[in-house]
Amino acid sequence: MAATLRARLARWLPRPPAGPLPLALPRRRIYILPSRFGLVYGAALFFLLLGALNYNNNAAILLALMLGATAMASAVSAVNFLSGLKVTVFEAGEAWAGQAQACRLEVGHPGGPVRGALELRHAGRRSIDRPAGAGAVAFEWAWPAERRGARRLGRIRLATGYPLGLFTAWCVLDVDDVAVVYPAPESPAPPLPASAADAGGLARPARGEEDWHALREFQRGDSPRDIAWKVSARHDRLLVAETRSEREAPVLRLSTAQVAGLAREHGIARLAAWVLAAHGQDRPYALELPGQTLGPGRGPGQRRLALTALALLP
Repeated sequence: MAATLRARLARWLPRPPAGPLPLALPRRRIYILPSRFGLVYGAALFFLLLGALNYNNNAAILLALMLGATAMASAVSAVNFLSGLKVTVFEAGEAWAGQAQACRLEVGHPGGPVRGALELRHAGRRSIDRPAGAGAVAFEWAWPAERRGARRLGRIRLATGYPLGLFTAWCVLDVDDVAVVYPAPESPAPPLPASAADAGGLARPARGEEDWHALREFQRGDSPRDIAWKVSARHDRLLVAETRSEREAPVLRLSTAQVAGLAREHGIARLAAWVLAAHGQDRPYALELPGQTLGPGRGPGQRRLALTALALLP
């Protein structure tokens, strides 16, 4: 019944503002209704005015009018407070399928600090922030992730009872920003597939014992620690210092062909486990997927690219 009523109301109400961040709260899309406290306040004010008129008490009539004017000013202040806000930043933490993803949303006021209490609702979750003159408000909440892939932030609801709590003003936004959920790795993790160089017993020196061998162009997935900053500044482009062991080290090839005999989601989970294992061993690896090849590379950048590509597989 409630879902049917909401669906009918959605047909008549204007669509909420949509798009990527930053998004401002437009004044014409702000709605306001009395809160529970406001309804009690209004009922008390009505009986006060009724008694004052019945007994022709001028002081009581003046008090009732002043309290009514205060309520109206509170409603105007609530709308003005929301109409100046802007949602600026959305950040989603690292999450695996079946876990909760930590999300963070920042709301600011271009004209100055945010002084009133704000409430955020998203996907049935509620988060309240009571800033004390802060320049921006940061909401943090956990968003359950049932499956891998990219998902839109979607509709969020910002509400406030500022300044007296007599009215609740709110605005709904439809945000296009996405959060990526990585596939859950297979557990226990199977051993990495052996390469030809591994079979030959090629040894690699420890990370601290390597000697610099050459410079190459920066590639996606390279660690910022390996960038030769001084040389890059002279040549006006990013160059990566490549060690002798990196040039001679065997590149681990991970591909969907190696998990062709498994169910699709099981194969993706195994590739995710292999990516984590290769990253933990600091081995250079390449991920070969249908239509694209990532790497070879190593480090957090390569790990993030590989896991994101696996998450976005159809």
